[in-house]
Amino acid sequence: MVRLSWLSLSALLPFVFCEYKIALTPSSGLLITEGNKTIVNNTAILAGAHNTTVSALRNTAQGLTYAFLTPTVAKITLNTSNVFHGARFSASETTRFYGVWEYPFNNRIDNANISFDLKGVGNNVGINWCNARAPFFLTSTGYGVYADTLKMGSYDFTHPGDAQFIFNSSSLVYYIILPKDEGGLKSIIEQYTELSARSEIPPTSGLGPTFWSDDFTMDFHGSVSNAQENIRDVVNHLYDNRIRATSIFADRPYGSGNRSWGNFDFDPIQYPDPVAFIQNLTDVSGIDFQVWIANRAQAGTKIYNASKTDNWLFPDDHPLGGLGEALNLSIPSAYNYFDESLKYFASVGVKGYKIDRGEEGEMPDYVQNEQMALFLDLAYDSMVGTWGKSLFYNFARSAVDRSRAKTHVWNGDSHANFTGLAYSVSSGIRSGLISFGIWGSDTGGYTREGVSTPSPEVWARWMWFSAFSPVYELMLGTNHTPWYPPYDNTSTLAVMKQTANLHADLLPYIRSYTNDVSKTGRPIIRALFLEAEKDEKTWDINDSYFFGSELLVAPVVSAGGSRSVYFPVGPSKSYLEYFNKRQIYPAGTTVNITSPLTSIPVFVKQGAIIPRGDIYQGNAKWIEGWTPDLRLELYPSFDVPESRFTYYGGGAENEIILRTNKADRSATVDTGSLELNGWGVKLIWYLKGAEDGKVMATKKRSQGGLVTVTNIETLF
Repeated sequence: MVRLSWLSLSALLPFVFCEYKIALTPSSGLLITEGNKTIVNNTAILAGAHNTTVSALRNTAQGLTYAFLTPTVAKITLNTSNVFHGARFSASETTRFYGVWEYPFNNRIDNANISFDLKGVGNNVGINWCNARAPFFLTSTGYGVYADTLKMGSYDFTHPGDAQFIFNSSSLVYYIILPKDEGGLKSIIEQYTELSARSEIPPTSGLGPTFWSDDFTMDFHGSVSNAQENIRDVVNHLYDNRIRATSIFADRPYGSGNRSWGNFDFDPIQYPDPVAFIQNLTDVSGIDFQVWIANRAQAGTKIYNASKTDNWLFPDDHPLGGLGEALNLSIPSAYNYFDESLKYFASVGVKGYKIDRGEEGEMPDYVQNEQMALFLDLAYDSMVGTWGKSLFYNFARSAVDRSRAKTHVWNGDSHANFTGLAYSVSSGIRSGLISFGIWGSDTGGYTREGVSTPSPEVWARWMWFSAFSPVYELMLGTNHTPWYPPYDNTSTLAVMKQTANLHADLLPYIRSYTNDVSKTGRPIIRALFLEAEKDEKTWDINDSYFFGSELLVAPVVSAGGSRSVYFPVGPSKSYLEYFNKRQIYPAGTTVNITSPLTSIPVFVKQGAIIPRGDIYQGNAKWIEGWTPDLRLELYPSFDVPESRFTYYGGGAENEIILRTNKADRSATVDTGSLELNGWGVKLIWYLKGAEDGKVMATKKRSQGGLVTVTNIETLF
């Protein structure tokens, strides 16, 4: 029998410091040591007239300064007469280097044998235009290096144990970042993002479920005759099928310009009354609306004509797709024109942009980073002036780390097959390592070959992956809508409902982690080694991840429904299967798991606290008298005396503390001042011997902070 009682509780955490020293070596490199131990070997400072002819800078009397800014961050400044500057780092041949690019070259999460510029990757295996990037890498030996620049550069990891970067700049600042206290690699990411930028918390509507079409002006059904009615048809089907949704966005084409971009408007034939239409979507259907934009000036449009007149365009380098050159946004008048023109969209109710292109030859490669940063600035400014911070959702496929505060990311044009899914899982992990933590993929893939791709199996597996991604967004239309042929007689619609509604129910958990991303830079999708640093078996795993710190997610990324799962040592002594809550897997083991299309392998660690519930109504107008509902899933284990979770809701944080006492077989949760809708929160204790494995209670406002269960056996 389990008994409940109500109490109150608090605790403090210890603090520890390390001492590092930096010195110039006889060979004019830099060495960071801790006592007699070498921590970082910056073997060479590089300089030269060309990026292919740089050499180690020998005369360091001028142009080089170095010092620790904090106990764990060293700043190195290069300022010489050379045009190119860089640095080389050396470690053991087994050292892994992570970061720099979102794209997973060779489907790896590390950078083994990769040499590439800090620019858009372009067309490649699995994903085209997977282009978030950052001049930052992280090492398995426990340090990070950040080059603070938007200039074009290149990185070289082709020599085992070596990392090198070179930037086209006569001055260069880079930072060597060491672990802080007991924070490990996550503390390196935290310090790096404090130097560069951190993501802004998005509106809940931006986290999804979000639905869109590559072309709402086609694939009409029934009485639909234009894009506006087509979107309404999607909204109605979501409502009728009771599928949760928070936003919809229109990709090209939607405007009156050539190729539907450049006149800063909506095509009056396809959108007869955009103001009323968007207002109805938001106010009546509970769905926010975004549109596609890009820095491309297509012939015959307003933006092209103004740019030609005022000489704002980059020279014609025959950009891909014939979609026109980009404006040089370094020209103030060009920037201001674009900025003012974009404000139209916010004025008619649009709440964000899907920001495309920037790496397709419409501008010279060497300005990609600077120009994309400017474009993302003006896209942000045109929205924030109307809606305010965190009340609209911008996301881009091409972004550099300084723009992290201005945009979130999707991973480009994934191929609609298992290869595309596998590469997307890897790119989600890599995005987290460069702290683009609020991330999503085109569920099912974007690059499709015929009406039968993705297959129902690929689409279902991808839907489950998106359910456990920070952002769930799914492309419909053009013969790829689950309630229409050829998918209407498959399981696709049922799985879409299952996963979209699950993602909506996970929003309390996801939103709490978006708050953490905004404060610390720590990602939501976490490479296993971020949570299990001492477990070397996690260093190369590219197909499973921690979702936050409580859940281990292992998407099925190949046909057949089976995969092996490794359970990392460190975060938990054992892991509980999350959905059926029957199977326990010891840390350090590898198990073959079979999962039906109606599920995904997910595991919860000991002591986890997982907030879930219906906190954002969105389109769920079928629920009469809807009010927010929050519940806390509690997974006590006597192996974990104390665990904590910082819940974020209503603009405020509330720390939840779960404690266990093996001696008297009790567990206590302190929910602090956490309330919802003036009532309280539901508590679900997962325990042995309880009905359905759980004990439920509701913490009411008048009952204080603590709930204790006694005489228990845990599931672990």
